[in-house]
Amino acid sequence: MLTTSWDLRLRALITFRDSEGRDPYFRASTPGEHRLAMWLDEQRKAARTGRLTPEHRAKLCAAGVLSEEPVEHQRTGAAWLKVDSISEFLQEEGRLPSLTSPACAGEKRLAAWMNAQLSSRAVENGPARALREILAGSQDSRDAPLARAG
Repeated sequence: MLTTSWDLRLRALITFRDSEGRDPYFRASTPGEHRLAMWLDEQRKAARTGRLTPEHRAKLCAAGVLSEEPVEHQRTGAAWLKVDSISEFLQEEGRLPSLTSPACAGEKRLAAWMNAQLSSRAVENGPARALREILAGSQDSRDAPLARAG
C-alpha cells in the first residue's frame, strides 16, 4: 500500500499521543509538535465542513482523533449564502445567473462564483453539492426546446 504524507502525519500524531498521552499543543516550543497541532486542527476543520474523505475520516476515527458520528453540518457561512442566493435567483428569474449578459453587477458576481465552484477541482463539500443539485433541478425543469436555445 502506498504511504502518503497524510499517512505519515497520522502516524506521527499517533506516536506523539502514545508517548505524551495528549494531543499536540499549538504553543509548543518544539516546531514538530506545533506542526502536528496545526495538521490535527486542519483535519478536524475538514471533518466539520465535510471536506475530509471517507477514508481519512475512518483512519482518524480508528486513531481516536475523531468521533465515529459525523457532525451535522449547519448551513452557515458565505458559501451557503451564495447557494441560497442562486436558488432564489433561479426561482425569481426562471434562469441561472449569467456571466456573459448579466442584468446587474450582483448577478455577474453570483455567476462568477457559481462558475468558479463548478470548475473547481476541490473536494466536493456541502455548498458545492447543493449547487450541483440546484443546477440539476434547473436542467430537469426546463422544456427541451428552451434548454437547447439557452
